[in-house]
Amino acid sequence: MKKITALLLLVVMLVSFMSGCSDDKTVIKIGVMSGPTGMGMAKLMADNDEQNPKYDFTVYSAPTTATADILSKELDMLCLPTNTAAALANKNPDTLTVLSINTLGSLYLVTDKDTKINSIKDLEGKTIYASVPNSTTGPIINYLLEKNDVNATVEFEPDHDALVAKVVKNEVSIAILPEPKVSAATFRNSNYSVDLNLSEEWDKVSDTPLAMGCIVVRNEFLEQHKSLVKSFLKDYEASINYIVDEKNTNAAQMIIDEGVIPAAAPVVTSALNNLRDSIVYLDGRDMKEALEKFYAAIGVEAPQDEFYYD
Repeated sequence: MKKITALLLLVVMLVSFMSGCSDDKTVIKIGVMSGPTGMGMAKLMADNDEQNPKYDFTVYSAPTTATADILSKELDMLCLPTNTAAALANKNPDTLTVLSINTLGSLYLVTDKDTKINSIKDLEGKTIYASVPNSTTGPIINYLLEKNDVNATVEFEPDHDALVAKVVKNEVSIAILPEPKVSAATFRNSNYSVDLNLSEEWDKVSDTPLAMGCIVVRNEFLEQHKSLVKSFLKDYEASINYIVDEKNTNAAQMIIDEGVIPAAAPVVTSALNNLRDSIVYLDGRDMKEALEKFYAAIGVEAPQDEFYYD
């Protein structure tokens, strides 16, 4: 009997060991959005061993293809806007879990040299140009206008580059853009400058962070590789901390080299300097509370409790 018990224990230990080895060899397929939501991943991407990789990264320029890829299991994890994450979770229950918030506010209001906006109140009666109508930008603008009791007209361009082009050509007086498009626009046309950081304006009227970006994981992958996901999150937090530390002067070049922002060094450096307080790692209860309050503020249906990784 003792021999049988010992043999069974040995089998259990071998199975556990083999299971651990399997996790160690699993390469996590991660989708990274070009822009602020992907910037914190750059150190992790740069350190990934090509001969023995822990991760397989794909950079996307827009959420549409990326979301299709995670639903079809081409990806295991994906960085994306928080409103897109909620919409996906609501349409596909029990499919995704949000692991952490990775980006707070990244929106700025820029004006031409003949226009000066000192506060949201100064937008009364004016026309504001923004980009990507289905992004978080629209609800954020509407929330700020409503909270400040301001009536203004918001016109949308189909994408960020279309609005940048209008700024470069002096075709608009007031524009709201995210970094790094703000730096790209103002570098190309010095007649424009930043008047407002919308994160600061948000903080004046809200008690929750402006949670704009996050990373999600497929539930099936999470269930099969719990320890691997925990290990990734440690690596990811360390990567974010490295990127935002101003002592690491190679961070901007990493972002460029890894294709997260394919732009000139001065543009990326400027964007990173503006976003050091916005590129974050926020998980657990703080993440859940921030996202639920943010969703309520912008009128997005919050997913069920199971959506939030604990």
